[in-house]
Amino acid sequence: MNRKDLRETGKGKSKISNADLRRKEKDLKKLQQELSLEKDKYNQMIANYQKNIQELNLQLNEEIAAKQRLQMELDSKDADLEQLQLKLSSMNSETASLSSADNEGDEINSDCVFEGWLSIPSKQNIRRHGWKKQYVVVSSRKIIFYNSDNDKQNSDPVIVLDLCKVFHVRSVSQGDVIRADSKDIPRIFQLLYAGEGEARKTDEQSNALDVSSIRNFEDKPGYIMHKGHEFLNISYHMPTTCEVCPKPMWNMFRPPPALECRRCRIKVHKDHLERKEEDTIPPCKLHYDPSYAKELLLLASSHDEQKQWVSRLSRKIQKCGFKANNSNAIDSAKISPR
Repeated sequence: MNRKDLRETGKGKSKISNADLRRKEKDLKKLQQELSLEKDKYNQMIANYQKNIQELNLQLNEEIAAKQRLQMELDSKDADLEQLQLKLSSMNSETASLSSADNEGDEINSDCVFEGWLSIPSKQNIRRHGWKKQYVVVSSRKIIFYNSDNDKQNSDPVIVLDLCKVFHVRSVSQGDVIRADSKDIPRIFQLLYAGEGEARKTDEQSNALDVSSIRNFEDKPGYIMHKGHEFLNISYHMPTTCEVCPKPMWNMFRPPPALECRRCRIKVHKDHLERKEEDTIPPCKLHYDPSYAKELLLLASSHDEQKQWVSRLSRKIQKCGFKANNSNAIDSAKISPR
């Protein structure tokens, strides 16, 4: 084969490769157009799905709110029914006999359901926003809050607390409610409960009625673990009492070293732990994740009424509270090696 033939075959190959290249370019453009169309269809499908999901979530939230509202109304009706049953039983006992034993039974029944007017913080800053009156009914299973007596008659509560989720009730000191008026301290007491045990009227969740959540400390090293407590080193410059001894635990300028449990909020002198006075410090009342715990401050009309509410609620919590309902689980957790 001479050079001329080789040159002609080389030109033929180049012409074929150029034609193939143009054809492949056309195919590539066509595929790119098809891909863009598929992407548009996919994006449109995703947008439709997202819209449907939003609509379904909205319907779900509405149904959950309606279910919660009905459950709160049912809890209110149950409390009313329980009151009527107690009244009926007391009337029957009075007609049957007036013996001392029956009178003692009436005193016990009087603690089964009790009610009265209390106040809760309108907002977290009590000094600025003040308190809001609530009619409170405590039944054998629930603590129910109403805005008015008329709402109670209509079974329209704003807050319902499950009694089996309540940890404890206690009087407060100035260190617990820094923004409250010092004159109100003897009338204030605190409820500590699991957040999952709270039901709240939907339109009240964004309202000023929100209870102040428990003061959360940042997760920092330095916690002292003792009897279930997670003590944090702290000092108090306002009137605060130790829950172990009567010695003062605050000073305006040089307060003594103190400890506060981030779970149950108990406050003690640090000396009690350093001197190994372990028997004087009670175990932590909170057997639950503190991040889900909430506190509710309540204001009674007088100091005597506050003591009466604290005493009655304490008996209720000992009988029906979180610890009473979870004592078996706690004991098994202690025994289990896990």
